Amino acid sequence: MNTHAHESGRAPVRASLDPYDEAIRLALDNRDLREELAVALRRAESAAASRDKAKAEADQQRERADRLAAEKAAGKKELAQTRHQARQRVQQLEAELSRKEKAPAEKAGEDPGPHATIKSDDGRVVVQLAFNQVHIHEPDRWYMVSSKPLDQAEKHRLVFCGLIDGIMAGDDAVFIKGAIHRLAGHWRKENGCQRIEDLDLPARVVTQLEDAGYELLSEIGTEAKRKALAGIKGIGPATIQKIARAVRKAGGR
Repeated sequence: MNTHAHESGRAPVRASLDPYDEAIRLALDNRDLREELAVALRRAESAAASRDKAKAEADQQRERADRLAAEKAAGKKELAQTRHQARQRVQQLEAELSRKEKAPAEKAGEDPGPHATIKSDDGRVVVQLAFNQVHIHEPDRWYMVSSKPLDQAEKHRLVFCGLIDGIMAGDDAVFIKGAIHRLAGHWRKENGCQRIEDLDLPARVVTQLEDAGYELLSEIGTEAKRKALAGIKGIGPATIQKIARAVRKAGGR
């Protein structure tokens, strides 16, 4: 040992290890590090596999929940439609019973006569106005699409239930819409309560009048009442003349 260095306060110089011993020590250290690294890699792989499994299970649960929610919604919709059709059938039977009670001379079970009907050219679809409500008959289905009978609806307008949306999205929508309009217009004419939409007027004029609050023929049925129409934007003397002709054609003045 260097006594001079010790006396001066410096740390003693560590004797050099034997190169062979140093190599052994480094090899052992490297082996420990490799083992620790292998353990860390296995843990990471296990954690990744657990995450993947958990994610797959979560995806499966989410898909199952979405599927169940869709099935539940479809079931609720089908149940609502079934209930609605059942209520409509009950209303129809009640109306038939009421009519028979008011006409006791009519024989039980006798056909009361044809309802107002319009059939498509191919005979597949029938639109019917029975008991003041609109019925639609298709090859495998029957609907009553009115929410209220025409004689009970406000200003005798057509009021539909939600089933009409699906029907109007189908292939027969144009025919059905036209048939409903004709049947309702005929009923209102027979009962003296025609609406402006029943008149022979351009759709634009009908919309302008309805937007201004006019709905019934009686509200524009006289020349005095028609003079007030001049205050509606877009309706001038020529349009008022068209309205007057349509009113007279419908039996008004």
